[in-house]
Amino acid sequence: MKFTKLFAMVAVLAVATTACQNEPGTEVNPNQEGKLISVTHSLYNFSRATDTAFEEGDQIGLHIITDDAYLNNALYTLTNGKLTSATPNYWYQDEEKVADVLAYYPYNAQGAYSAEGYAFAVQADQSKEGAYAASDLLIAATTSKPTAEAVELPFRHAGSKVVVKISNDSDDVVKDVYISGVYTAATFNFKSGEATVSGEKATIKGAVAGNDWTMIVVPQQSVSPKLIVTTTTEGQYTFNIAAATDLVAGKVATANLTISKELVSTDFTPEISDWESNGNIEFNPSEGNTPGEGEEGGDDPVVPEKPFVSEASELGVVGSFAASGWANDVVLYTTPTEGLLVAEGVEFAAYNEFKIRTVGSWKEGDVNVGAGAVNYIQANKYFTASDASGVGNIFVEAAGTYDIYYNVNTLVVYLMTAGTDIAEATEQTENGKEPVFEEPEVSDNVLYLAPGVWSADGAWFAAYFFNDGGNVWNKMTDSDSDGVYEVNIPTGFEVGSVIFCRMDPAKSVVDWSSKWNQSNDLTIGEENLYTISDWGQNTDVCPGTWSVK
Repeated sequence: MKFTKLFAMVAVLAVATTACQNEPGTEVNPNQEGKLISVTHSLYNFSRATDTAFEEGDQIGLHIITDDAYLNNALYTLTNGKLTSATPNYWYQDEEKVADVLAYYPYNAQGAYSAEGYAFAVQADQSKEGAYAASDLLIAATTSKPTAEAVELPFRHAGSKVVVKISNDSDDVVKDVYISGVYTAATFNFKSGEATVSGEKATIKGAVAGNDWTMIVVPQQSVSPKLIVTTTTEGQYTFNIAAATDLVAGKVATANLTISKELVSTDFTPEISDWESNGNIEFNPSEGNTPGEGEEGGDDPVVPEKPFVSEASELGVVGSFAASGWANDVVLYTTPTEGLLVAEGVEFAAYNEFKIRTVGSWKEGDVNVGAGAVNYIQANKYFTASDASGVGNIFVEAAGTYDIYYNVNTLVVYLMTAGTDIAEATEQTENGKEPVFEEPEVSDNVLYLAPGVWSADGAWFAAYFFNDGGNVWNKMTDSDSDGVYEVNIPTGFEVGSVIFCRMDPAKSVVDWSSKWNQSNDLTIGEENLYTISDWGQNTDVCPGTWSVK
């Protein structure tokens, strides 16, 4: 079950060119004595998404089509009130030959001409800066022979606009307005203006100006969208179109909505009008209905699901895995299931550890969740964790990229292979396979540790060897059970240094993340037994002495 932000931006798509010979924006026959291609813009009804006019710096794409794409996606920029190209483009020599002159806005570097049409998608979250304007596709089509005059491009809106005006009679403050159940992508024929929808229906979040919300959608027929109004206190009001309707290119429908404590849902019928007019969407309120109560003999009012937006929680995952290093928390995000949180795409090495905590805090009273009856967790399993004081860490048995789910109500933890739905998880009630450490064969090239005070609390011991050639960890063992631990000096580290470490019994990874206490940096010499003499003074570095065993 993989969650992403519901209103992530929809990428603008481009159909690959067919039979195109010229790169976008390059010169066309620059060496011939042809006429310079010049274009100017005009506006049908009115202009672009700013609702005023084209602005300085706006960019369009221009195609001149004869038997093939003679000029393919040339970039023209509005500069000092004129559409100009950084590279001069010239007409062909045959002055009687008629070409289709096609243009679109906003410019797309991948918008090469295709006889199949131009694929375009509106933004899903049009409240974001620039997203509403980027959704307002303008297209122009005309014909022309080679001419020294500027060819006029009659731009028109390719999309359909919905305006929502709200009269708020409730105690709530309106937060957002959405239109759901509409297509967001289509392929456009520049000449005819026809649009063929593609993909799945989705939800669009409107751009706000005062009490008005505006959304641009691709033209579509026989759809039954809903308008959803959310408020700051988590209230929700829905308005249902009574019958399937057409959303027409270059047209606008305005919904005048009234929300109140009593009004949950209502039907409305769109009246389509020109883009610049104030045509209304009329609706009939369902009088007297409150949530969960229908009119006598009728059905309860239908309240659709509120659009879900994943948000950061106050909890995170911390551990020995690379992205954390026991210092940085990977934040857990909310999911549509109440109380269930998720951290997606976390990379673990085998036997890396983790806990779930209040982000950045080990303070008493804050969340600190670790291993329960299970501490070696396997992939695509779930188990009940523990928040008891001093609880141990959770070990990930196999390396991989995982989604970690945590249910704050039940303390259940899921370790799912990235992108796998938790419905596929099975319960794990016993520990997974613990790491196996082979007993070293003791040789003459060995160091010994008498742990002394370190022997408390079930600690185990390791040695960290280092020199100019690198570093290596080795676990220490007490092969003869005499209370003195031994470790072979790795090949290449006979000349170098060592640090003896006291390790946390709740952890098994042989690295710094498991360390409780340590010795000073010690030079390897003729003496081979190091004895810990006491605890460190206000530090985890403990004193000791060398001797010969």
